[in-house]
Amino acid sequence: MFNPPELKTWINGKPEISENEDKLLLRDPNTGEILQQSRSSSPEQVERALKAATLAHQDARWYSKSVLERADTLDNFANELLKEEQNIALADALNSGVPISVTKGFASGLSEIVRDVANRIRSRGDSVIVEDSPRRIIKQRIPWGPAALILPWNAPSFMIVKKLAYALAAGATTVIKPSSFSPWSAQYVMQAAHRAGFPQGAINLVTGSGSLGRTIVSDPRVRTISMTGSTQTGKQIASSAGANLTRLQLELGSNNPAIVCEDANLQLTADELIKGAVKLSGQWCEAPRRVYVQRNVYEELIKQLKEKLVAQKVGSSLEDSTDIGPVAYAERKIELESQLQNLIEQGAKVIRTQIPLLPQSTFFAPTIAYGENLELEEEIFGPILTIIPYNDEANAILLANSGARGLAGYVFTEDIEAGREMALQIEAGEVKINGTSVLDMTDQSEQGFFANSGIGGHGDAYVLEFFTGWRIVGTDAEGLPI
Repeated sequence: MFNPPELKTWINGKPEISENEDKLLLRDPNTGEILQQSRSSSPEQVERALKAATLAHQDARWYSKSVLERADTLDNFANELLKEEQNIALADALNSGVPISVTKGFASGLSEIVRDVANRIRSRGDSVIVEDSPRRIIKQRIPWGPAALILPWNAPSFMIVKKLAYALAAGATTVIKPSSFSPWSAQYVMQAAHRAGFPQGAINLVTGSGSLGRTIVSDPRVRTISMTGSTQTGKQIASSAGANLTRLQLELGSNNPAIVCEDANLQLTADELIKGAVKLSGQWCEAPRRVYVQRNVYEELIKQLKEKLVAQKVGSSLEDSTDIGPVAYAERKIELESQLQNLIEQGAKVIRTQIPLLPQSTFFAPTIAYGENLELEEEIFGPILTIIPYNDEANAILLANSGARGLAGYVFTEDIEAGREMALQIEAGEVKINGTSVLDMTDQSEQGFFANSGIGGHGDAYVLEFFTGWRIVGTDAEGLPI
């Protein structure tokens, strides 16, 4: 039995009940049972959260601490997160519909994310002596100012901990807004942060709908915004932030292409494509969405894909044996059905799996849609995989570099060198050959958000640098000509 945590606003490290009751009802996606009525922070609470982060930045109570002090506090945070693993895993499985076997993995890895960030700043430091002389010129990293962290609903705890840990490591103070559809694990993360000993004002959190997020990102006191979410929301944030010249890191939508060459191992290809399409119940931004298949192997790949798809177990997100859970909430299911209908109207044929027949649940039947010249206008964020034949590789690359794209791409071939040459022509921040894993290919990974998939990029080194700017301090040279 899961008892949802009270939805609280956290200001200056202290929790208080979010004052406004929302119309949104948070439900168990497996059954439709109402688990909680959502609550929003009041405008007055949002203002106090912004003020707290601003004052904490202005008096430098956090970023003036030494790197070792900040790293030690982050280690405390990591220790406290270990105590919340079970709560976080269960909350995320119910908020997002992602199978609990996956959310347990996310929850158990949160402390390691924080420890890694702590070790990064220990080894990197905050300052560099440029000239060790009587002039003593020093370059120093300092945070730009308060950071707004706007979170998605599909991997709630992973995203809050990742963004928060890097912002804090950089010395930034923060105002966090979780998605109103997945607010629970953020409360457990805040409890862990409270016990870790961060100074007042370093971490603040508000709850509620997108209107609160718009208030935060348009506020001139916020100097950096890190957001993961839809392209539409990202455009709104960019428009609001532009007036204040606020620094942005926006990870948005992408219908990621995969190219299957004639020589590809079709069994491996089908296995990887299905796994990629249904991970997190199909709700991850770098999933393969549109697959361009050399025409000579098109029919055989569809056969193999069908075999792999029907072998997936669709079931409750609370069961360890589940491969694919429900999508997160009712509106998601409705949008996916609409997108599938659009594909059918374009002439697509479909293969769908069986799902639990629970009328109030949000199960969406994982689907393969295949046909000639299928076009995807908006990002498909769920377990739909589209398969489209191509005749020549130049055309496949042209198609891959069209439409909503830019985050990831995939190439399947037995000729690795030829696959690498093809991958280098795909406009995306990450292109994998013969695989669709969620994890980065190397700890050196960095990737930009190309085309319309966002602003900035990610990779651990990039994210840490995003929150800071350089300041250079020293005695000016005498006798300069101008």
